[in-house]
Amino acid sequence: MVFKSHKQFLESAGRVLSTDGMEPREVFPGHFSHLDKLREYIDYTRPARLETGVSRAVDNFLSYISDILTQAIISRPDLLKSQEQVTMEEVLGHDSIEEFVQWAAERHINQLSFKGLDEIARYVEKRLGLSIHSSSDDWQTLKSAVAARNLIVHRRAVIDDRFLRVIKDADLSKGDRFQVPTRMLADTLDCTMRVVHDFDARIAKKFSVSRLRSEDQEWYLKVHKKKRVSLEKTDSPAR
Repeated sequence: MVFKSHKQFLESAGRVLSTDGMEPREVFPGHFSHLDKLREYIDYTRPARLETGVSRAVDNFLSYISDILTQAIISRPDLLKSQEQVTMEEVLGHDSIEEFVQWAAERHINQLSFKGLDEIARYVEKRLGLSIHSSSDDWQTLKSAVAARNLIVHRRAVIDDRFLRVIKDADLSKGDRFQVPTRMLADTLDCTMRVVHDFDARIAKKFSVSRLRSEDQEWYLKVHKKKRVSLEKTDSPAR
């Protein structure tokens, strides 16, 4: 968007300042040369930026799921009931039962996180009585994004059979490098925010987990402080 606006500005200014029928590129040769190099750089780095964006979006989503499940278990330690065994050393290594419960919850969820999205969803439904998602379309978007993230991180984006089973795209072939579509990043960001907003409200209500307010977070305060300063400068009378 910024690139396009800058190019349009140069073209408009070039036409206004043009003499003897010169083209805008002839009026500002240095600026357009720099713009061409910038365009090449943007195009060259786009695949890497899309891969990074999808991977980070998925990692943030999975981290959220791990964190909220841990908090739910801490609030309801009975959810830890299972055949899983711990040693006396592990139990006595904590100063209180609350400390032990937190350690056990974190370990339990950490082990679960390595089993994949489907296994996490089954655990949440069976033990917590909740569904992570409320839409089958969102669930498919999540599964596709997780599959893409795993392919990027573990296979250098080289398509394998596991990825093809999830994506089901006739245009993809095993052994080719997967090019993350621009639409996938936008869809993943929209989907994860939507799922988190919905699931967070439901799990917080059921397990009495306190929720963070954006207004209380440091990043929110910084952003809105900058906005206030900007507005104050705009509203200040001219001298």
